[in-house]
Amino acid sequence: MDGGEQGEAPGRPGDEGEDEIPAAPLRAMVTRMHARRRTEPGDEGRIRRQLGTGDETISVIDDGPDHCIIGRRVGHASDGTTYCLVGRISLERYADMVAGDVGLLDAFSHARDIALCGVFDDEHGASNVFVVQPYRHSEDVPDDYLPPGEFIEFVDDPDDAVGADEPDEPDEPDEPDEPGETGDAP
Repeated sequence: MDGGEQGEAPGRPGDEGEDEIPAAPLRAMVTRMHARRRTEPGDEGRIRRQLGTGDETISVIDDGPDHCIIGRRVGHASDGTTYCLVGRISLERYADMVAGDVGLLDAFSHARDIALCGVFDDEHGASNVFVVQPYRHSEDVPDDYLPPGEFIEFVDDPDDAVGADEPDEPDEPDEPDEPGETGDAP
């Protein structure tokens, strides 16, 4: 993504990752921000960067003076939706991640307001961000969605459809335990 997309100015020298946050996690993180005031390039406290590489990559943006929003791409569906896991961490936790005191594999372990978000971008530039699944605790997040989980190609699975838990054929009536016990009135 170049810095001109989404109203973002190109990064200043030394703003590692400023222009490298992919569009889908950036949109999901901005949508989930708590702070009403968004920082601009050059503002003190502005954070826009990626940490790590490959499947361990975590994107980070500031969210007010004391917090950050973290995110990572989880997967993609055939309809063009990209799924991203996002959560909110303290600024201190972010500093510990940067310093290497907290590994990127543990980035979400103390996160709050965690959610799997879908980001749909159409060919005309419109986008839609929606929450697919909120998670109350980091332990509730499927391991495949956390770093270093590989990028998932989500497919439509008829077994996951509504009503898939119902049997294909109706259950057979229960057999009576003893002859003559039918449960019917005489």
